[in-house]
Amino acid sequence: MLSAQVIKKSIAGFAAGALLLATAMPAAAEEMNSNKWEFGAQVYLWGAGIDVTTAQGDDIEISFSDLMKNLDMALMTTLVARKDKWTLFSDIIYMDLSGSDKSTANIVGHPVKTKIDLGMEAWIVTTAGAYEVMQTETTRLDVLAGARYFWLKMPMKIKIGDHFSRKASPSGDVWDGVVGIRGNTNLNEKWYLTYYMDVGTGNTDLTWQAAAGINYRFKKLDAAFGYRYLDWDFDSDEAFQDINVSGPYAGVRFWF
Repeated sequence: MLSAQVIKKSIAGFAAGALLLATAMPAAAEEMNSNKWEFGAQVYLWGAGIDVTTAQGDDIEISFSDLMKNLDMALMTTLVARKDKWTLFSDIIYMDLSGSDKSTANIVGHPVKTKIDLGMEAWIVTTAGAYEVMQTETTRLDVLAGARYFWLKMPMKIKIGDHFSRKASPSGDVWDGVVGIRGNTNLNEKWYLTYYMDVGTGNTDLTWQAAAGINYRFKKLDAAFGYRYLDWDFDSDEAFQDINVSGPYAGVRFWF
């Protein structure tokens, strides 16, 4: 039969899939040395895989192609402002996904068609300030502190057979404070490496991420390629206990 565990697994997997594209790469350290404020914008696509552990201890794996099939709309932008040794950055992400799952449940020995329709709206906003603590001819290193906010609303409709249906629209949000480091190292005039790591806690037990990439400077923009790992550890009473996302990313940085 259609159990609460099956429903929770569907919700957990779908919500975790939303995080695949919904977290743009936090701004890496840029090589800009000016006493005036300078501004940048960044756009990334993260082709990652997801591993989810539910409250019942079940593992769910979600591929990048599965997420793309459910994507209705996405708005992702990273805004950066820098002056001298100070940098401010904010990732502002909105996601809208929908999907459905059809199956047959065995109820009192009779097969009955079931359908679960899931929708999802999510905001993920990461805002932090960074301060330069080391600068050499080739390398810059910053320390950072800020917060990560995650809001999720998930309209859901469950239909069993022709006579039973139920609707719900659970929602919630979490705040986590984060601290970390970020930096870059020039290999030559065109190529440079970037690296980023943060860790935090608050409404979740633990969240952390790490990323490293190689970048190429063009005249008016930079191309970025790398690998990133992101993890949330939730309280035991949530529908899922752990979500980790990892995979390659590619993107561009604009300056104005």
